[in-house]
Parts: sequence; C-alpha cells; structure tokens
Amino acid sequence: MKPLCRLLLALALLLSSPAWARLDWSALEQYRAQQRLLYFEAASPALAGTLLVWPEQDRQHDWLAMAQYWQQRGWDFILLLPEPAQHSLDPATEQATPAQQAWLDRLGERLGQVLADTESAPPLLVLTQGSATPWYQQLVEAGRLPPPDALVVLDASPAGYARQQMLAMSLARSDYPVLDIYSHPHDPASRLNRLRRQYQATQREKNDYGQQHLQGHALLERHITAWLVRLGWLAPPPGAPDYLKGRIHETGISRSTDTGAGD
Repeated sequence: MKPLCRLLLALALLLSSPAWARLDWSALEQYRAQQRLLYFEAASPALAGTLLVWPEQDRQHDWLAMAQYWQQRGWDFILLLPEPAQHSLDPATEQATPAQQAWLDRLGERLGQVLADTESAPPLLVLTQGSATPWYQQLVEAGRLPPPDALVVLDASPAGYARQQMLAMSLARSDYPVLDIYSHPHDPASRLNRLRRQYQATQREKNDYGQQHLQGHALLERHITAWLVRLGWLAPPPGAPDYLKGRIHETGISRSTDTGAGD
C-alpha cells in the first residue's frame, strides 16, 4: 500500500473514533517536533502557495482530512498543534503577566521559524480558528511575524467587549484581505462579534473584508477556493459561474447599520 494511502486510511480510522484524543502526533511522518506541527508537502513540484492552519484548542483533528485537498492543488499544507494557553490566557489584557509574555515570546519564535521559508515563496494563506485568531493578529501587529497575503478567520467569537473590540479593530486595520467565516449564525456571541467587525471594517473602508456563513465543515474548501478565485489567486474552473470570474468584494452579509457596535 502506498504511503499516502496508508496515511489516509489511518486518518479515516482516527476521525471515526475517539482515538484522535490519544494520538501520538510524533508517529506521523509529517510531524516536525521543533515547531510542533504537521507539514504536508505539495504533490506537484511547482508550488502554488502555502496554507498555514492554526486551529482551536482540541480541534486539530478537524483539519487532517483537508491536507490532501490542498496538496493535490500544489499547496504546502501546514497544521500547527495548538497550545492550551491560547484558550486560557487573555489576549486583551492591558498588562501581560510574565508567564503570558514568556509564552508569547516562545510562540512568536516558534511561528517565526515556521514562516521563515515562506517569505520568498508563493502566496501565504493563513487560517485561524477560534481563540487562535487574536493571538495571531497580535503577533503580526507587533512585527513578530510577517503578515500573510490573505487571512481566513473561522468562528472567532471571543467573549467580552475588550476582546471583541480589540479583534474587530485589528482585522479592520490589517493591510491584507480577510474572509471572516462563521458557522453559528444564531449564537449571540457570534452575532455580536460579526456586528463589531463589520462596523469597524466599514468605518475604515476596508473593502477586502467580508463575512460568510459556513453550513458545514466539509464545505470549507469550497468557500476558500471560491474566495481565492475572486482574489485572482486561482484561475476559475471550467464552466464557473460569472460571479467567480470577476475579482469582486466578498460581502457575505449585509453591512451593519448598528452604530452601537463600534462603541
């Protein structure tokens, strides 16, 4: 059996059972211990880009099956293994504790090593999920990490005004396109975060910011691929609808007129 087939079989068994919680990641040949990540190299020698995924705590198993999709399209796929601190610490604190600052320093060094080889390569697309998003933005804004060429945010719904406003303003002042995807449209925290972020993006006239509702994790590749086509990164597939052939602003939902979102 070919190595790729063995890997896919192992992942299928992994994703269909509680075994992922006990997985020894170092047993996978794609595991890189120093950076604590899985690195899936593109299947073709002509590299089209790099997709770096920073998942929510305990959700890394959701992303394993996506690797092959991007590999087959000429992309390197990097899956970071999240750390408990990203969920337990507060990114909006005004005065970071020594422990939090030390963790941030280690995190910046770890991710800096990961991204060092991508600066002169084809486009870097970063996807952050949940609590990873404010930490990633913080590291980019502090100059600890190079900015991505584009950012996809998935279900980033921090609680509390300070965290929500900090993330909304950070995304609005970014100088790269942002696709803000949410899968819980009726969740109060998700709705409030979306309103704040749409308000800040409107105030700053950030026309390359947009929101989309995801109706199932299995559709995520389609959302991202369609967005990259509209950005001009990917060629439209044969027979693509007209809306994919132009580079248009990704709206997703109507712009908020609730001025209270920016208070």
